Amino acid sequence: MNKQILLCVETNAKARTDYQYISETIRRFYVNDPKISYKPIFLESKSMYASPKKQKEIEKYTKAYPGETKVIYFIDTDDFDTNYETEKLLVEIKKYCEMHAYEMVFFCRDVEEVYLGNRINNVDKVNAVKKFKSAKMIEQAAEEKLSQNKYKVKCSNILCILDKFWVRKKEKDR
Repeated sequence: MNKQILLCVETNAKARTDYQYISETIRRFYVNDPKISYKPIFLESKSMYASPKKQKEIEKYTKAYPGETKVIYFIDTDDFDTNYETEKLLVEIKKYCEMHAYEMVFFCRDVEEVYLGNRINNVDKVNAVKKFKSAKMIEQAAEEKLSQNKYKVKCSNILCILDKFWVRKKEKDR
């Protein structure tokens, strides 16, 4: 059975930064399955997680697709450990995902820190992901750092969540 996976990312359609890290992760760690198609939904900000406009976009893709559709939110934790408002927002997003049977991937503290090892200024994010892709830096991404279940700086649960939908490549095939 065919499956569509909608990847809801914080970035915008012009920058596409978060989506590129995610698609590189899928390419490196998972067997290419022609029965699974995936596409980004650009939230533009984590605060837009429940916006009616974005929910209509998810609904549109879901209705137009003949097979099963799954939704995954990819959210930066940012300053969750020092800012009550950020922590509260993350709790709300997690509840929202649970309520809608969506999955939630976290990047602690952000996607760049997980994949590049440090935070990047907004103006430099597009160039940073270009360098990441051209230098094939995904090959250095530590599987252990991408397989965490609890918030930990420079870590994510991305592989834990993606394992629910894709089959992992064997170590020798990566």
